[in-house]
Amino acid sequence: MKRLRYFFAAIILLLALPMWRYLDMVAILSPFAGPLSLGMAVWAGIFLGIPAKLIYQKTKVWMILVGMLVIGFATYFSGSFSGMATTDPTFNHCGRTTYTSTVYPLRKILTDAYRDDLEARNQMCWVRKMIEKVPPQYDLGPYMKIVHERLMKPEIKYSSTLPLIVWLMARINLGSNESNAPLNIYDSLHFWDDHYTEHISARQYPVWNWPHSDYIKFEYGIIERHWQKFIDGLVLETK
Repeated sequence: MKRLRYFFAAIILLLALPMWRYLDMVAILSPFAGPLSLGMAVWAGIFLGIPAKLIYQKTKVWMILVGMLVIGFATYFSGSFSGMATTDPTFNHCGRTTYTSTVYPLRKILTDAYRDDLEARNQMCWVRKMIEKVPPQYDLGPYMKIVHERLMKPEIKYSSTLPLIVWLMARINLGSNESNAPLNIYDSLHFWDDHYTEHISARQYPVWNWPHSDYIKFEYGIIERHWQKFIDGLVLETK
C-alpha cells in the first residue's frame, strides 16, 4: 500500500512542473493578478499538497490549506510581472512565483529547447509589461519612437510574441485618440511581422532535447501558423 501511495505521489509531482509552466500564460494574458494567484493556490493544493499527504499521511488538511493561502498571497503581492525596467529584453520580466521567472536564470546551462522556451516566454512578459505601462497621456510620435527602439532590441525576435505586440500597438494608438489609429495598427501588423521572424516550430533540436523540444515546437507552432494565416487573411481582404 505504501508503494502504491508513493507511486501516485511521484506521478503527481512529475505533472507539477508542466502545470506550473502552463500558469505562466495566465499571468501573460490576464490584466489582473487574481487569476494567477488563484491558479497558483490550486496548483499548490493539488500538485504539492496531495503528494505530501500521500507520502506523509500525518499531514493535516489545514496544513495544505495554509500552504495554498501562503502561495496564493505570495503570488498576489509579488505581482504577475517583475519590477525590473522594460528597457532591456534580457531582464527577468515574469512574476517572481512563475515558472519562467524561477527557471530563467538557469537557461544558459539547460538544453537549447528549454532556453528557447524560457526566452520566448520572458519576451512575452516583457511586451506584456509594456502594455501595462502605457501612460494615460503621451505624445504619440515620441512615445511610439521609444517603444519601437525597445522592440527592436532583442537579438532573437520570436514570432510567438507578435499577438502581444499588436495588443501593445492597439493600446498605444487607440489611447492617443488619433484619427488614423486603425491604419497605424494595421501597418504595425506587417511591420513587426517582418522583424519577429524566429519560428521555434522550424528549429531542429539535438535528440537530447526530446521530449521538451517536440512539445514546444507543437505549442509555439500553433501560434506561429495561425498568426500567419491571420495576417494573410487581412492582406487578402484589403485587395
